[in-house]
Amino acid sequence: MDFDADQLEGRLMSHGVYVTSLDADGERIAVEYESITAGQADAVPHREVGRVINVVRDLTETPRSVRGSVTDLDGEPVGRWHAEAEWLRALEDGELSQVEFSQRVVETIAES
Repeated sequence: MDFDADQLEGRLMSHGVYVTSLDADGERIAVEYESITAGQADAVPHREVGRVINVVRDLTETPRSVRGSVTDLDGEPVGRWHAEAEWLRALEDGELSQVEFSQRVVETIAES
């Protein structure tokens, strides 16, 4: 990994996102996390998805696909989402606006 997993977990924890599993290679990062908000709403909170992606972007040198699996605090699945590396590159290059990027990610959310 070209980033500090402990730093990722610590930064997300401050937002009520508790990493339970993290798998990364040069092309993708898969993170499973417990969410207080997801459990209360029984839905994947869009704002938390954005926080996860932004923390990953801050901690990695090169864009890579991000896959998220969300559970409630009891470990029950709430949903999944993903952001493709090409979308992140387009965002960084100014070819995709923040709104367009966010819309693409939100469209990938699949509730359990």
